[in-house]
Amino acid sequence: MYYSKLFDELFSPETSTTWENHSTTFVPSKFAVDVNDETATIALSVLGHDPKNIDISCYEDKIHVKAKKEEGNDTFNRIVADIDETIRVSKIFDGTKAKAEIKYGILLITLEKREEAKPKKLTLKLG
Repeated sequence: MYYSKLFDELFSPETSTTWENHSTTFVPSKFAVDVNDETATIALSVLGHDPKNIDISCYEDKIHVKAKKEEGNDTFNRIVADIDETIRVSKIFDGTKAKAEIKYGILLITLEKREEAKPKKLTLKLG
């Protein structure tokens, strides 16, 4: 009984017009970052976006990703969100040398560490 009432409240005609004035799109976590000794990889969901409509601008200290959803009023276009994200890049990485690829709807941006920030291997002198 409770679920039936909850369903009626969420999807009744009286509340559905209210939802039209608000975003009904679920936007997951903005991005994830994986860092190792040589690189950092930023992962950002671009699911539902045509790769031709994704604009990536790389600067020394930031990366800007923008994607506009396709026009249309079908269910698919209502649940795909526009993307307009600026991601700050640490000074140890060079944003101007970023590389990007898309795998399974995830935009992967790989940044190289600056030479001076990479770990140095020291050789011990014996004797």
